[in-house]
Order: sequence, then structure tokens, then C-alpha cells
Amino acid sequence: MIIDMSKSLNFEYSMSLDFSHPVNNHKFTLRMIPCSNDRQQITTYHVNIEPLCELHNGQDTFGNSYIFGEIKEAHTRFSVTVNGVAIVSVDKQITVDKSMIMLAPFRFPSQYTKPGPHINEYFDIQKQRTYENTYDFCARIMHQINNDMVYSKGVTDINTTAEQAFEKRQGVCQDYAHIMLALCRMQNIPCRYVVGMMQGEGVSHAWVEICANGIWYGMDPTNDKLVDDTYIKISHGRDYKDCIVNRGVFTGTGTQTQSVHVNVNFNE
Repeated sequence: MIIDMSKSLNFEYSMSLDFSHPVNNHKFTLRMIPCSNDRQQITTYHVNIEPLCELHNGQDTFGNSYIFGEIKEAHTRFSVTVNGVAIVSVDKQITVDKSMIMLAPFRFPSQYTKPGPHINEYFDIQKQRTYENTYDFCARIMHQINNDMVYSKGVTDINTTAEQAFEKRQGVCQDYAHIMLALCRMQNIPCRYVVGMMQGEGVSHAWVEICANGIWYGMDPTNDKLVDDTYIKISHGRDYKDCIVNRGVFTGTGTQTQSVHVNVNFNE
């Protein structure tokens, strides 16, 4: 008898920008649509953007889907909601394209993962043991980062590098992921930064996928756990910069305030 291990998840990702003064000619690119892969299938999704505008679809060099558009008229609020259903299978994994060209970008330091003296010293202590395979090393590093870091909001920001966060031994999911990427790449293990959603988080989340034995395995150093059927992947890249959810330019002055809300729950 074949047992179906897949789970159906409802998801909603909402993001809004409030401007202190009207802006116009607002061009934006959004990476908010979850991807379909070996592990998850997005059966349906709907995008709602206000103010209304014509939307276009694209795909970046890493295979991530994005939508883009332009709002020419003046507005003081921009909001987007993506909701839908994902079928996630815990007994399936994402297979790897083994070509060197496809793996090369994930082997080397990137803008946010370049090690400095603090990570170099840490790596000398934590580097792969002779008895460890790639998967076991990465799982140990995931646990060790979680043990040696303190989750703390407001200490770092979106521009903080792995080295800067590790020097403070504090940060959020972006920092935990960047530190793990730095250490795994120092061990010559292809690995990538992932942005997605998980049940109970309330906001977007970041974790790591490591390449071992032809499989991409999801590991979450922030929560010290393997990615399971409560996670929905949106995008991946070398680091945070490749997965920025919202990029935009507009004409206008003043300040902007962003808010994000994510909800994931099992579809009964």
C-alpha cells in the first residue's frame, strides 16, 4: 500500500508600503510567488495589487518567478497580496542539476557571505571531521550556529553581512542563513539562500539548502530543524540580495513604511 505523505497548505503573503507623500511612476518587481519543484507544487495562486495596474511575469537566472509592473498615477499606499494552495511532500526532495555551471554560483563567497577573521576562526574549530559526510557536517553546523547565536531583532539590518552578524553573535533568520552559507562554502559545499514561508512565523523566513548526493536538502539554522511540510519555498539565490521580495523605484519625496504579514496553515 502506498501512503500519501503530502500535505496541502493554504498560504497568504501580504506586503504594503505606505508613503508619507504621494509618489508616481512607481516601477516594481516582486518575488512573492512560491515556486513549484520536486518537493512542492503550487496548485493555485492569486495576486491582488492596489492600485490596480497591468502585471507582467518573468523569471530570473536562478529560475525564480517574479511579477513586475508600473503605477503611473499618484498614490500614498501600495499593497500586494498573494494567496493560494501548495501541496508539500516530505518524502520527496529537490534533485540537483549536477552541471558545474549550475552549481558554481553556490560554491563561492558572495556579497553577504564573504568570511572575515571571526568566521575564519570559527571555521577552523568547526570544519568537517574525517568521519563526517557532507550532510552530517551541514546538520552539525546548523545546530552549532543555533547554539552559538542569539536570535535578536534590531541588532542587524538587511545590509549586515555574515561576518558582521557573527561578530555580534546576534541576528535574525537572514543572518543565521548567511553564516551557515559562509561556513558550508568554506568547506566547498554548494549551498543556497532560500526565502519562503513557514507555519507559525507570521513574516517571511530565510533558510539554507545544501547540496549533497545529488539532492538539495533544506536546513533551518534559526530553528535548528530540517525543512518539513510546514515550509513553502518562494525563491533561492546566492544570498539575500538575489531574493529581495520587493524592488522598486518611484518619483516623489518623503518616507516609506513597509509591513509584511504571512499566514500558512494546513488545508483540512
